[in-house]
Amino acid sequence: MTAVTEIWTFLSISITVVIMNTTFHVFDTERGVLSTAPGIVTSYPGGDTAVRELEPLGAGLRPVIWSHCGAIDYAAAGQWAAFHRNRSADAPVLVAPYLPSARGDHDPTDDARVAARLTAATGIKHIVTVDPHSPVWADEARRGGAAVTVIEAVDLVACGAAHHPGWAGVVAPDKGARDRAGRVASRLGVPLYVAGKQRDPATGKLSGFVAPEGLPEQGRLLVIDDICDGGGTFAGLADAVRASRPELALHLWVSHGCFTGRWRENLAGYASVTSTDSRATPDGVHVQPLEPFIVRALATLI
Repeated sequence: MTAVTEIWTFLSISITVVIMNTTFHVFDTERGVLSTAPGIVTSYPGGDTAVRELEPLGAGLRPVIWSHCGAIDYAAAGQWAAFHRNRSADAPVLVAPYLPSARGDHDPTDDARVAARLTAATGIKHIVTVDPHSPVWADEARRGGAAVTVIEAVDLVACGAAHHPGWAGVVAPDKGARDRAGRVASRLGVPLYVAGKQRDPATGKLSGFVAPEGLPEQGRLLVIDDICDGGGTFAGLADAVRASRPELALHLWVSHGCFTGRWRENLAGYASVTSTDSRATPDGVHVQPLEPFIVRALATLI
């Protein structure tokens, strides 16, 4: 008996590792309110993931799992989804604002498609995300049987930018950001300017930036993109713009801020930097909270 007691004591201590990038919620479809729900993610001594302390939900209460910072715990999400498929009235929803491996849409290892397939394989039938890097991830998840609702950058940006009139235009850092920035410019009723990149013809490596043509002499420009890592691209853009238009004030808005390495130094030339809270946001960055947009998206699900 003593040996058994010691084993169970050991096990009770060992299953207390909580994975903090996953949180559990319940969405009241009648009241339109998102609140926290019971549940923890633990790990057994052998490394097995286990989701525990969940509670069934009745009709009109939709189970929601929110994956923070991009990394989805597929085992935890699958177990959570199975519990609510078996015990709750409404279909479970995954909120994943920053999709894992979304930028791997051209990788030879198929990173974006693999992550999308794994997510769909959890059995979650609806995913809510924010401004994905490209359509590849969402399209692959849909092929796996999951519906995907996308909250677009234009709605996020316009919500805040519309309250600060006087923009002289919107800038896309490169051709890849043209569509995203163009929708914002159209919503704000201002011109769109598209910058370019210079590459070494011998190596193909990035060697510089080309300022957009037709820039105004002065005013406030809103630079729009989906992701900021270390900010090197935006630093190069700012240098190129200021070389010909030193009186312009540049403001940066990104949907997802990773803010790695020398980002503060690289973005020092911007009058302001704004990001959503899809990831942890450091001091000095203005935050556009996502929860009101997530709640609105949840209210539209059937």
